[in-house]
Amino acid sequence: MNRSLRLFAAAFDTVAMAGVAYVDTGGRFARNLAEYVLWGSVLAAAICAFVIATSGAGALAWVAIGYVLFGGALTAGSPHWGLVLLALALMPLVPRPNGSLVLGLGIAVVAAFASRVAIGLIL
Repeated sequence: MNRSLRLFAAAFDTVAMAGVAYVDTGGRFARNLAEYVLWGSVLAAAICAFVIATSGAGALAWVAIGYVLFGGALTAGSPHWGLVLLALALMPLVPRPNGSLVLGLGIAVVAAFASRVAIGLIL
């Protein structure tokens, strides 16, 4: 898939996630963990779109995907299938770090657990 199509798909995912976050939170931001997770996932999808648009560092996109996985799999009431599916939708769109899917998945898993620890310390 060429870069323009990947960028369009990632931008669409970002806009769709923003719509979901807005509806679910009533437009509020950062009043509780659920709002952090939803709006953070919008930012993560936007980061993925930015990486695609600029042919940037794939590792950054995989860290963003890891945050979405954290929201989908490591929060209360998990699994949150919408976030898991967003992460899965972004994976084939972003560049693989050093051309390695395994490295990308590893970065995402480490980022998911690091996000869990960081958010736990903040909240």
